[in-house]
Amino acid sequence: MTSTIDAMMQSGDLQQYVNFTVQYHKSPALQARALAEPRAVLAEHGVSMPPQTDVRIVANTAETVHVVMPPDPNALLADEDLAAVAGGATANKTASCLISCIHCFS
Repeated sequence: MTSTIDAMMQSGDLQQYVNFTVQYHKSPALQARALAEPRAVLAEHGVSMPPQTDVRIVANTAETVHVVMPPDPNALLADEDLAAVAGGATANKTASCLISCIHCFS
């Protein structure tokens, strides 16, 4: 099972996602639309998600913090998924890269 972040990196959507996050924080109207129609808004900003993926956008506030847990590391992977990470890429490195990129552009 390839993670959504890995899929974004492979498709080139990561930069589009970073650009979207910058615009999201600048526009209350975009925030409202993104929360109501996340898949459509992300697509408008060049970020595609697999059709089988449930897409939700949640925002942290001073009163609420959302903790997103990574996929279960004990889950079984298909051979093709194992081959995709055989070069040494890990979810932790990918997530760290994504977080670093977001902070650089915000």
